[in-house]
Amino acid sequence: MPDTSLKDRCSINTNYSSDTFVGINATKDGISVSFPLGYRLGNGDNELRKDILLLMSVLSKNTNKKLSEIDKSDRKAETALPVYAYLYIISDYFTRGYYRETETVNKKAKRGKINWNRTVKTQKAYIDNDNIFYLDFIVKRQNVNEAELITLIHEYCVYVSFEALGWLFTSFKPNKPEIKWNKTLFSGIVKKKLSETFNDRNRRLFINLLSIIEYIGDEEAPKDFRYGTNDFEYVWETMIDNAYGVQNKTDYYPSTRWHINNLEYKNSYLRPDAVMIRNGTIYVLDAKYYKYGNTKQTGDLPDSSDINKQITYGEFIAENKAFRGANGKSPEVYNAFVMPYDSFGEMFHTEEELHFIGSAISDWKSSDGTSTYEKVAGILLDVKSLMQDYTHNDSRINDLADLIESKIGL
Repeated sequence: MPDTSLKDRCSINTNYSSDTFVGINATKDGISVSFPLGYRLGNGDNELRKDILLLMSVLSKNTNKKLSEIDKSDRKAETALPVYAYLYIISDYFTRGYYRETETVNKKAKRGKINWNRTVKTQKAYIDNDNIFYLDFIVKRQNVNEAELITLIHEYCVYVSFEALGWLFTSFKPNKPEIKWNKTLFSGIVKKKLSETFNDRNRRLFINLLSIIEYIGDEEAPKDFRYGTNDFEYVWETMIDNAYGVQNKTDYYPSTRWHINNLEYKNSYLRPDAVMIRNGTIYVLDAKYYKYGNTKQTGDLPDSSDINKQITYGEFIAENKAFRGANGKSPEVYNAFVMPYDSFGEMFHTEEELHFIGSAISDWKSSDGTSTYEKVAGILLDVKSLMQDYTHNDSRINDLADLIESKIGL
């Protein structure tokens, strides 16, 4: 692959037509990295490297087999690219070089140089006339051919790791080792080494070697791959739900049913993306991975069906007896669309993580908003800030709740 700077590899997708992929795309022509709509790239290689690692972390934690797209040449793989295994192998190689068999291997046997320490700890002792003896001992041994093979396997996995992600750190590329790929043999050797070693660092190395071997499978590792998703809206929804939502929101799903010929047929539920609660007040959040924060075009805002659905959620909660307090009063309910933006960008240069853009109402409801849920707040959320931290905490919830109530509250 031709040498290319990190800056030249990175781009922000527009979420238009074919420009929807978020992730890493590696082909014979080079490697490119596409970030989600509204992401703010850092300056310089160090910052860009952090951005790429952050993107891989978010994709790894918030996509599943259905949403992530992993291409291996002409094959489709069900397993995720072993990103962390690649990164570990590269880091370990920079620190220790190639693995060489220096650790003493211990094995239970009748003959050999006895390792008394491990024998006493692991084998059953027998007592006869006040004499202690062992039927089996832990003995030391070394297999030269096996030791050479594990080094070659490590060299191959280092080569594969640098081909996939080495460009993140250096232009150096290790040579491909002179060994024919054999998944069954390689896996067997590494598993055997893993079962025999007591060195924690070597154990971590072998575990990551196994991850790479299992990912590659029966065929030699291809150089072309795609790691990411064309459906980042699901990642956006997941992060917002994790950051703001309650864990169990099934009680807030409005349901419908048919009654035909004395039989009942249940329809599927309406499912809000996130339900946030603060001090008994309920906020229904719709995570919209829409382009408005990048364009300021009203055509890129949620439409009538989205607005009416949010009002339905709010009305269901406000009028459902199950949500009434001990005093018989219904909870106060708010609605909000949460959309991505770059808080330092040209379109909305606020430097604030959250920004209110306006509210949406429905003509079939009172225009003066007699109920708080009848106005749906439009909120922009800084993409990079959310990706860096989408943990659930009171401070974040308070910030969003305060903003919604200050703009929508009656």
